[in-house]
Amino acid sequence: MKKGDLRRNEVIETAERLFSTKGYEKTSVQDILDEMHFSKGGFYHHFDSKLSLLEAICEQRTMEMCETASEIGARQYRRVTERLNAILGSSALWKTGSEGFVGLLIGVAYREDGALMREKMKNAQLRGMLPLIEKVIEAGCASGEFYATDRQSTAELILRLYLQFTDDIAFLMAGEDDESIMLESMVKKLWVYRSAIEHVLIAPLGSIVLFDADELVELGKNILRDRARHRAGTDAPAENEPDKAD
Repeated sequence: MKKGDLRRNEVIETAERLFSTKGYEKTSVQDILDEMHFSKGGFYHHFDSKLSLLEAICEQRTMEMCETASEIGARQYRRVTERLNAILGSSALWKTGSEGFVGLLIGVAYREDGALMREKMKNAQLRGMLPLIEKVIEAGCASGEFYATDRQSTAELILRLYLQFTDDIAFLMAGEDDESIMLESMVKKLWVYRSAIEHVLIAPLGSIVLFDADELVELGKNILRDRARHRAGTDAPAENEPDKAD
């Protein structure tokens, strides 16, 4: 890896950590530079703004998810349905331990002015995942587990359903503060999207997992706890300390 690329990745890693712990709005470009002992000229050589840096973080995360999904898809499975479930589960945002990144996303990409960033992320994931899902559907049709007359269009439809599920869950996490309502709604949506994908593939009832419900619920609880801590001011700037965010 070239020195410039290495430095760029260091900026991305530092920014993601600060955005996740301090919050995107409360982290300035200068905060990132101070953490790294890096110059403004060096920063702006790689990124136009703090927002473009956030977009780079999201792009890198999306690429990592697609790479992980491809590696998991290459493993041996008893049934093609198991391979599809493993791929979709591995490439999801909703993993326990990813609360910092998810919190960052729902705080920026899932607000009213975040539509462009959401679409960029979804299009990147769609491009990265489409060939893999096509191969899975082809194998499923050959084994008799799935049925599809147009495999490319079917693969795209499944991915769009999957990405819409991601949007729905993120909007729930972003806008609902009542834990019982949020968790119940998340689980209902999970079952609706599972059923929809089964219908598209003409797959057996209950064969599509999409994502583990218990893990999704645990993540939702953690997101609410983190939000409550932020609102309580546990990581707000000290009294009389100026806000340095751009």
